[in-house]
Amino acid sequence: MTVGDQEPIAVKDEKQVQAATEHRVGAETGSNGHAESPVSERFTTVADLPRGLYDHQGHPSVCDRGRRRYHPFAYDFDSTPMSLDDPGEHWDEKVKALHTDNRDKAIDRLKAEYGERRHAQVVQDTKGLGAKAFSVVSYHNLMHEQARRAFVSGLYFPALVAACALGERILNHLILDLRDHYKASPHYRRVYRSESFDDWRFAVRVLEDWGVLLPDVCPVFIELATLRNRSVHFNPATYETMREDALSALKTIGRIIQRQFGAFAGQPWFIENTPGAQFIKRSSRTSLL
Repeated sequence: MTVGDQEPIAVKDEKQVQAATEHRVGAETGSNGHAESPVSERFTTVADLPRGLYDHQGHPSVCDRGRRRYHPFAYDFDSTPMSLDDPGEHWDEKVKALHTDNRDKAIDRLKAEYGERRHAQVVQDTKGLGAKAFSVVSYHNLMHEQARRAFVSGLYFPALVAACALGERILNHLILDLRDHYKASPHYRRVYRSESFDDWRFAVRVLEDWGVLLPDVCPVFIELATLRNRSVHFNPATYETMREDALSALKTIGRIIQRQFGAFAGQPWFIENTPGAQFIKRSSRTSLL
């Protein structure tokens, strides 16, 4: 979710105004270190909304005294693979029974989706993939899901190529979407006219210099680039390692998505110590939009 700065709307309910005023403090110093101006009792704050932060219809009426932040709240993930393991021997019997029931339901869903002819391999491949990366909802989610489904369906080469292509699309999206924010960068003259980039090392270097890619994500992109070059360009060995390479590519792209687009892995653009919800820092807002 992104909520931009909007003009506050006056609250007409006098009782609501009176109740809201009791919780307000004028002219205080905020968390950003700037003195806040007094808040008129004619305006409402997020504390007055019935559902607080999640009362989305009320957001336009909020007077935030400069404190409003972007708050991503829609995420994409799939934990099905985690429910396919056998229950632990040391587990409580009730826990074992619940896990077994959940596992059976997950297996039934896989049968309904992929059929029964190669069901054992479907279960094995789903477990092999592991849980889908926990990611904010963005352009990569659908293609990531399709690549994973191809792998579980036994379409290993399409899954391999898709995972590698998705890595390149992510790099292109980041450069094309953000380059106008870095016109002062020495890289800008090399990227402002191009509509696509296939040199992964160059793209990674640009995004690293801009501070867009996290430092620990950069070598993972290079790792995927190496696998991509070996697999997409003709290499007879690919016939023998197709499933292994596809699984490696999907796990690698999953690591990239989890770290770069996740919301609970300590990314530096989120405000610290806000358990249960994440908010983008003011200093990072421009570079992320």
